[in-house]
Amino acid sequence: MQNSFFHFLQNRFHINLNEQQKSAVLHKDGPAIVLAVPGAGKTTMLICRTAYLILYHKIRPEQILSITFSKASAKDMSKRFASIFGPAVHGKVPFSTIHGFAYKLIREYGRKHQIQYTLIEGEQVHRNKTTLLKQLYYQISGSYISDDQLEDLISAISYIKNAMIPLETYCKEHRDIDHLPEIYTQYESYKRRHYFLDFDDMLSIALEILRKDDALLQYCRQRYPYIQVDEAQDTSKVQHEIIRLLAGSTCNLFMVADDDQSIYGFRGAYPEMLLRFQDTYPGAISFFMEQNYRCPKDIVEISDAFIQTNQTRYPKKLFSHHENQRGMQIIALRDEQDQLNYLIDQLSGHDDLSNVAILYRNNLSAITLADKLDRHGIPFYIRDSKNLFFRHWVVQDILSFLRLSLDFSDFESLERIYYKMNGYIPKTAIQYSKMSHYISVFDRLLNFPEFRSYQRDNIHRICLSFTELAALPPKDALGFIEYSLNYRAYLESHYKNGSLDGIDLILSQLKIMARGTDSIQEFLYRFEDLQKIMEASQHNRYENAVILSTIHSAKGLEFDRVLMIDLFEQHFPTKSSIELARKGDLSILEEERRLFYVGMTRAKKSLGLLIVKLKNGELMKVSRFVEEVSSCAEKLHLHRIFLDQNLAPSLKTMDTPNHPFSIGSKVIHPKFGIGEVQELRSDILTVCFDSVGSRDLSLKLCLEKQILFPA
Repeated sequence: MQNSFFHFLQNRFHINLNEQQKSAVLHKDGPAIVLAVPGAGKTTMLICRTAYLILYHKIRPEQILSITFSKASAKDMSKRFASIFGPAVHGKVPFSTIHGFAYKLIREYGRKHQIQYTLIEGEQVHRNKTTLLKQLYYQISGSYISDDQLEDLISAISYIKNAMIPLETYCKEHRDIDHLPEIYTQYESYKRRHYFLDFDDMLSIALEILRKDDALLQYCRQRYPYIQVDEAQDTSKVQHEIIRLLAGSTCNLFMVADDDQSIYGFRGAYPEMLLRFQDTYPGAISFFMEQNYRCPKDIVEISDAFIQTNQTRYPKKLFSHHENQRGMQIIALRDEQDQLNYLIDQLSGHDDLSNVAILYRNNLSAITLADKLDRHGIPFYIRDSKNLFFRHWVVQDILSFLRLSLDFSDFESLERIYYKMNGYIPKTAIQYSKMSHYISVFDRLLNFPEFRSYQRDNIHRICLSFTELAALPPKDALGFIEYSLNYRAYLESHYKNGSLDGIDLILSQLKIMARGTDSIQEFLYRFEDLQKIMEASQHNRYENAVILSTIHSAKGLEFDRVLMIDLFEQHFPTKSSIELARKGDLSILEEERRLFYVGMTRAKKSLGLLIVKLKNGELMKVSRFVEEVSSCAEKLHLHRIFLDQNLAPSLKTMDTPNHPFSIGSKVIHPKFGIGEVQELRSDILTVCFDSVGSRDLSLKLCLEKQILFPA
């Protein structure tokens, strides 16, 4: 019977399964876990197993519940199953997300108990989640919540529910979200009273129902005696608990996962469950699918060696029967501008852009990339359509500084930034200025009757600074705002208990953008245009356009060519993951390594890892993951010359330029402020700054870009 099924697959559908896939397909009863590496053909295996249960064991299609991670995956599996086995199978197999299943369960419970639940997700809903949270934040704090604060708040609430941890426990470890306990408590209470559901409530309420309504639980178990779960590494604790209850004592549970691709810990994913699968489900059988059909052999071997650095994982051995070709390169470039130029050079004239993906750790990387691609007429599609960059409060602050410099009558901009530049301007003076008849906001302030002479002198000084700002080229204007107008001091005060790393990334993107414009007005126009251009890129989804994506959003996809960018330490991996690892907690660093591994294994033909030596004039440390990859390649004797350093001048051979600096001399830098030169060696200048400590800078680049001066 078994062989006849595989002959049936081969003869009728031209599906040839390998031995590992066949073993998994033939599993019928009892718990099982399938560990499937990237590109192992798990979707093919899953739909073949579904057909095997139906056609050879006469299980009704509607009795097999197949759960997967996303709507797109569920739709794809359903479509593929129907296209292959549709004529042979009578009945519909329920392919669903866990949220989709949970929502049906809640509605069934609601009908039974005459309760009408209302979903409050989506902006089109009159009473939606974001509106409710904004109102609660204002009621509790007395101030309006920013977009990034709202995003953090929503993420925190989601994590608490998915990870099934007490609110108090979360708040002890995360003190950076204002008023979280009060908002969370009132939000939950309000929803309960009105039978409102958000996306995460679908899971927590469904679990609650299954625990208290035994009749409904038994009904579900009888209805779905067979359960299949795809992408189980992305499943959260609450999702695992729902699945465990549904499986019951018969436990015909078939889980497909890859613990090495678990990258959603920040959303509450619980890969530890996979490692404890045998304990949770005694007698469970483990299957391995280790053949990668997607990537060139060298990428498979290097990525396999790379991921083995992680300690918390199932031991697996990836292999490929692809010819051993040079699919991977590490490309060393001078700075972020060279990185952009290299990408343009590689993409210009490319016939099939839709099979090229540029992947990155953080959404911010898309900003300057989109700007550069648009300027060169290269179409692109951004997978992550939700980009908060343009509305971020720091970006809006910078724009307000620039707008005020060009238009002294712009009271709205002044009102936004007056207390963010150490101008010592009281709120009463701003309120008085609203009523003043003067056109210039500075004239309005100068006429505030309560000002003393030294305060008027200060207003004169600020006015002169804004006049000076208006005349600067954009690339210098941003540094001027940070240091001459004291915005940096405000940011440091605002984040005194946190990190400025994310803010510095935002400012860095603005500075790179600024280099492409000649005046502040041009920069402001370009900023508005770029926002529209990036929004319009959504229409390029099915066009011949290069794909721009975070690695998270690219998971499950594949491309002929993959280029990974912005691979430097404290960004990828993040600073927080490195600090936790130093304290002995490797969990976040290992997830970062898994994310890098996911990026590498998207490539069907070639993979380029782009590294830069300099960013904003500062010497960057290459990501440890790139170094690990390079080391793996050397140990495997795959590439003699792995770093392609011919694309940019080697920093080691740079001529030392004439300069006014010597050891012990004081210098000023637009980002780091005042510092003292500690060491000079060829092109490298080591400076100890008062604000950030010791930094290595490229002397030549600092002089070229005029970002380092004698103090």
